Amino acid sequence: MLQLFRQIPAVIYIFFLFLLPTSIETSTSNLKPSSSSLEDALNLNLWLTISAEKRFLEVSWENAPAREGDWIMLTANEPISFESIDIEIFPKRNEKNIKQNPFEDAIEGSGYEIANSSETTRKAVSLTKRDTYWTSNKGLNPILFALKPTVAKQWFTTGVYFDRALLRNVTIRTSCYGYWVSYVTPDGQILKTACLRAYPTWMNDLRSYIGGLRIRDLFVPGTHDSGSYRMNFDPLIKETVVTKYALAQDEDVHSQLMHGIRYLDIRIGYYRNLIHTFYINHGITRQMPLIDVINQVKDFVQETNEIVIFGMKEFPIGFGRNLTIHHVLVEYLKEHFGDFIVHPSATWRASLNDIWHRKQNVILAYDKASIVMQYPYLLFGSVEQRWGNVQTWPELENFLKFINSFDVARLSSRPVADMAELTPDAWGVIVNKYGGLRKMADRVNWRISQLYRDYLGANANIVAVDFYRGTNLVDLALEWNRKRTNKKLD
Repeated sequence: MLQLFRQIPAVIYIFFLFLLPTSIETSTSNLKPSSSSLEDALNLNLWLTISAEKRFLEVSWENAPAREGDWIMLTANEPISFESIDIEIFPKRNEKNIKQNPFEDAIEGSGYEIANSSETTRKAVSLTKRDTYWTSNKGLNPILFALKPTVAKQWFTTGVYFDRALLRNVTIRTSCYGYWVSYVTPDGQILKTACLRAYPTWMNDLRSYIGGLRIRDLFVPGTHDSGSYRMNFDPLIKETVVTKYALAQDEDVHSQLMHGIRYLDIRIGYYRNLIHTFYINHGITRQMPLIDVINQVKDFVQETNEIVIFGMKEFPIGFGRNLTIHHVLVEYLKEHFGDFIVHPSATWRASLNDIWHRKQNVILAYDKASIVMQYPYLLFGSVEQRWGNVQTWPELENFLKFINSFDVARLSSRPVADMAELTPDAWGVIVNKYGGLRKMADRVNWRISQLYRDYLGANANIVAVDFYRGTNLVDLALEWNRKRTNKKLD
């Protein structure tokens, strides 16, 4: 079944090529757009995301005209044009008589079983009909999936499997890659295009606008249990009872940062008898050595000069009741992060420009006030995490709306993080009541995106989620940060 999922794009492409006739009528996107089309394009929003459970591409849109003949098409390359192809459909055909190359000027044999008698010929012709098919970039850009929008606003899972190998080619120069989605009118005009994209330098890109703002003033995308992932993990093959509730992300920390995440939720366990004494934990489950995550963060900030919040919470294993292991951990962080650590004298009131002027990039936010007081040259106080600790979307929605409606924390410079994910209870994990964190994320991630787009984005600070690629929070963060800048400039 997995192989079938992965072969869908190729099958669809071959299907389109097979249907190309020798004599066709086409309409391209190189048409002068009407005033109504320009208005539609300005209002339309389009996004590409990735589902958590099956890693399928998702298409979402809002303010779509949804007129008869409109299409939303997913392609493997950037679309320059779309061409509609009118062809005749016959009731029967003999596959063996169709010439294999559909691009030849002539087809040997009709390919249809039509008798010589004039009566049979007339009967067959009367049964033919015309249908329309589409190609992109003169047939050179495979169309992987297409659907007709029937409503102005929708979130749709396509069934096209995301190729994880694409992540290996994402660099600081990457913007769009792998997949594009386009909204196309009946005459081939492209009203809007979106893509899977990385945001490796979005803070620096917006520096002239947001440089004077504090972290607390920004909309910052984050991940929950950022270090709870496994490299090259395929949930369709490798999922187990343990991984269903232990893994909260699908990409390593470096990839998360490359795609726009700037707040990391880090849970650290201490293992005295292992080669690496400090590990990333999700509850009692050990994930990977802490040093691996530290090195990924260092590599990223060295490449990009972005600012990252390394938020340490809980310390679930091995720390005991005294502070001894905390002291060991702080010295470990000092040794391995080195000069990248933002000096706490900047305080949470520092603007991004203040931090950049120090030539420092990593804010160590530590969830242990007594330890923070003893290391005023290394540690910031923790980011306040606001947990709903709920198991259903209505409960989570009500919680997020409530904390943002009565948000007295706005008066403080300390950042706050909305932990926008469902939390399974212990018994639910034991009996697998929820189907795993992936299923839980797929139930709410699209709703979280809509909630912060339509209601909460104007005042949100940090928003952290499970399986963040199932949301468009990074796009929303950039959009809201620009809007906030305009307000301040006004």
